[in-house]
Amino acid sequence: MSNDIPVGSPPVPPGRHAAPGGWYPDPVDPARERYWDGWQWSRNTRQAETPPPPSPHPGMPAPGQPQQGFPPQPGQPPQQGYPPQPGMPPQQGYPPQQGQPYQQGQPYQHGMPPQYGMPAGGQPALRTADGVEVSGWWYRVLAAVIDWLIFTVISGLVSIPVYLRMMPAFQALFEESMRAAEEGRIMPMTDTTRLIPPGDQLLLTVIAIGVGLLYHGFFLRWRGATPGKLVVGLRVVPLDQGRFAGRLPWRAVILRTLIWVLPGVAAVLIIFQLIDVLVPLGHPKKQALHDLAAGTQVIKKLPGA
Repeated sequence: MSNDIPVGSPPVPPGRHAAPGGWYPDPVDPARERYWDGWQWSRNTRQAETPPPPSPHPGMPAPGQPQQGFPPQPGQPPQQGYPPQPGMPPQQGYPPQQGQPYQQGQPYQHGMPPQYGMPAGGQPALRTADGVEVSGWWYRVLAAVIDWLIFTVISGLVSIPVYLRMMPAFQALFEESMRAAEEGRIMPMTDTTRLIPPGDQLLLTVIAIGVGLLYHGFFLRWRGATPGKLVVGLRVVPLDQGRFAGRLPWRAVILRTLIWVLPGVAAVLIIFQLIDVLVPLGHPKKQALHDLAAGTQVIKKLPGA
């Protein structure tokens, strides 16, 4: 133990104001180590430890050490570790080398081997009986959103005459509310039937139903898909007939259109439409309620179809 206490401190790591406590090379005697308590050098020293030689390869024992799993025989010096020979399975403690078999008769390829019962690409896509891929749920949702936007624009344009007829009632309510605000009075209560008479409400509902039926029915019969489905690359076909190239039967067109359009217009049936949208998530053939009623299925359109 040296009685001389060095001046200074060990090298400070980046981002710290002082070196952490621990054993460091002794500034007085390079052959020894001295303990730094985090604030100053102490009088405690020890013989410097010699680090063991590094292994030639990660996971392999250093020269002079026995291979893992094979203890040295009595009377024989320990042998140096060697990597597995070509054609031999890797020993315990060694990762499989590229080009060596992972299991008997099966080559080890690109990291993890494929799991049994699972294809290399993951879960296989659902297909029709004749081998055409069925549309995923999110593709159908995207197509429905596009169709809803187009339907809203068309029905709004057709309803412009009805809205113009209701404008005087809305304008009168606005002027009356402004006068009440200027005079400090409470804004008047207004009957909704004064703004939108029952006749106009019925007319707007009829317009929405008519536009929806014509929009979906026309495109399903003509192209086998609405504009939203055409944009996404989907097509409606009879069940398990993915390569069907003809026109959908009128029965299928009418049933699909009625079950899809009518609940979307009537507020009391909105729960039914929500269920209709969610059913494909758990159905084995990814059919919605309007698919089940019409005997149809939505597929990914074949190239050139």
